[in-house]
Amino acid sequence: MANPRVRCCQGNLTIAQVNANARAGTVVVPPSGGRTITVVDAWLRSLGADPGGNTAFIVTDTAASPVTALSVTRATLNSNVVARAGITNFTATNLGTALTGGCGLRIGCTVGDVITSDTLDYCILYTVT
Repeated sequence: MANPRVRCCQGNLTIAQVNANARAGTVVVPPSGGRTITVVDAWLRSLGADPGGNTAFIVTDTAASPVTALSVTRATLNSNVVARAGITNFTATNLGTALTGGCGLRIGCTVGDVITSDTLDYCILYTVT
């Protein structure tokens, strides 16, 4: 398909869901065999309080050795402030790059569990080919 349709995955995760699976997080887009996801834009927002404890919030594919699509430092996600691709400390490592084929997307965190924040709002725009 020359011009794949842009899809949107949006919602709200509890901090327990972000910290789940040894910080690998929670799947927000399930795997689809033989299909490849490309993240084209995203934003994240912490709700309840400024997050503490972890180093960054990450969006990765669901591969055994996951590829990071984007990462946002904890300090950037102040309570109720939208962090979007293109701002300082929002690293869009593989934005616009095809991720691992046959995998979905998950949201997690790095280094330590998130503390103090209540929930994480997210909106991820992606294509599937």
